[in-house]
Amino acid sequence: MGDEWFDASRTTHLIALVVFSGLFLFFVWKGRKGGSLYIRPIDALVQMEDAVGRAAEMGKPMVYAPGLGSLTDPVTVASLNILSKVSEKGARLHTRTLVPNYGPLTWPVAQEVVRQAYARAGKSASFNPDDVPYFTSRSFTYAAATAGMMQREKSATNFFIGHFYSESLILAETGAASGALQIGGTDSVEQLPFFITTCDKVLIGEEIFAASALVVDDPVSRSVVKASDWFKVAILILFVLGIAAALLEALGVVDAFGGSLSSGIRGFSSGEWL
Repeated sequence: MGDEWFDASRTTHLIALVVFSGLFLFFVWKGRKGGSLYIRPIDALVQMEDAVGRAAEMGKPMVYAPGLGSLTDPVTVASLNILSKVSEKGARLHTRTLVPNYGPLTWPVAQEVVRQAYARAGKSASFNPDDVPYFTSRSFTYAAATAGMMQREKSATNFFIGHFYSESLILAETGAASGALQIGGTDSVEQLPFFITTCDKVLIGEEIFAASALVVDDPVSRSVVKASDWFKVAILILFVLGIAAALLEALGVVDAFGGSLSSGIRGFSSGEWL
């Protein structure tokens, strides 16, 4: 790079940053102006209403496991947003929400989230801090303790939303064996098959963030989802153009894009610029 103030090899990153920032700011402006920021309904999120109602009808509690991630993980923050909605709905229906915690730093935050949910429901006196316990920071010990909680309390509904590791199957299979209605969600590709097999509904990957934005119903949260979706569309278009340019060159057809632009598009689509 020498004494140059700008690294030309990072041009693509700069363009991507400018495009994403522009989309984000546009959607934030649109949302604050009262414009519609539509996000398609997510089946698992819709099912949550019925899941809470089922527990209320059966007179049994719900178990909500927010995963093994830390507060710096976006998926944990999204899970806590969903927990707020679930526990508020449960409080309105006089149904306990049990939240076993893995992280010592996540624990007080989850406790406060549930406390505020009860306050919004007008049920502050019904909140019990013991319903949001801290278990341990050892994954399989946490799984065993949470499985024991599900068995003892005979939970009617279980939520497993957050970042999980190999203990996910222990948790989900225990709940499935007891006949509980289960909703899972994780950003871990390796654990998704276990949730798909054992849960009634599943939030797959980024659906967790979309569900969080729908629950919070905040223009900024929705703007992030909308901007990322449109950014992905732009990347897909570039990939298609790159493939088309490569085919035209391979077939000996006159370069319809122009030499530099064609090579640039193909370079981006092949990952040479990233």
